[in-house]
This record gives sequence, C-alpha cells and structure tokens, in this order.
Amino acid sequence: MKVVNSYIFRAVCAMLVGILLVFNPERMTGLLVQVIGGLFLISGMVSLINYFIIVSSDKQTFKPSFPLVGLGSVLFGVFLGFFPELFITYLMYILGFLMVLAGINQLWNMIHLRRLIPFRWYVLLFMLLITALGVFVILKPLESASMPFILLGINFMIYGISELVNGVRWRKYSRKQAEAAPIELQSGEN
Repeated sequence: MKVVNSYIFRAVCAMLVGILLVFNPERMTGLLVQVIGGLFLISGMVSLINYFIIVSSDKQTFKPSFPLVGLGSVLFGVFLGFFPELFITYLMYILGFLMVLAGINQLWNMIHLRRLIPFRWYVLLFMLLITALGVFVILKPLESASMPFILLGINFMIYGISELVNGVRWRKYSRKQAEAAPIELQSGEN
C-alpha cells in the first residue's frame, strides 16, 4: 500500500470511529462494560477450571480451597455482560453523589475558613460547578457516562481530518519530487 493511501485509510478509519462514538455514545459505553464483563468472566473461568483440574488430578499433594474469587468473577462478568446499563446507572449514581458531597464539603470549608484564608471568585465557581456536575450525573446517569466517548469521538474526527490533510500534502510533495527528479538527472548528465 502506498504511503499516501495509508494516510487516507487511517484518516477515514479514524473519522468513522469518531462518528460512531459521537452519534452512539450510550451503546459504546455499554459495549465497553460488556467487554470488561467478558474479561472478568474469562478470568473467573480460568480460575475455576484450574481448580477442577487440580482436584481431579491423581498427583495432587494438597487440596486447594474452592476459588470463591473466581466464582465471584464469573458471576460479576455475567452480570456486566447481560446488564451493562444497570451497572452504569448505579455506578454513575454513586459517582454523582460523591461529586455533590465533595462540592458541598468544599463550600462548607470555604465558608468556615473565609476569615483566615481569602478566596477568589473562581474558587467558588469551581465548587459550584463540581456540585452542579454531581447533580447532573445523578439526574442523567447514562448521558453523563457517555460524555467521555463523545469527547473521544470528536478527538478521533479531528485526528482523521488532520491525517487526511497531511496525506494530501504528502501526495502533493511526492508529485513535486517525482517531477523534479528527472530534471535533476538530465542536468547532472551534461
């Protein structure tokens, strides 16, 4: 594959991934949780299979304890695989609640320390922003969970456009070099 075609191919792939992430972030969030669930499932299955292989072996020197962590990993992996939205929702509620508590705690500390430590207006703005974001996460858990995928998708689209521009510029440069090379050879022979 030519260098120029490689640039164009990478650019198109990056833009397609970016479009998928921006226009379908909720599905990408669920898919990521399902992949994580699959990894937990595989890890737990390996642990359980190893246990049963050791127990059924005639050469065992000790009796291992049942791998409860492996069983827990299998169950957690199945849960994540079949119910990713439920997991995301509860996780986002917990994170949103923690953000609200953190913002209120910072406000409380600022009020009590305002006589000792002068504060700037932007510090209050950050504290209110943290609290407001926590409330948003609690009210819209799936939308807030998919926000990083939207930002990642925008980044992929920008990368794709940049790669496409670089590919076009490289193509123009390659053509100029190819056109200039025969002229230099002719002038060098004389």
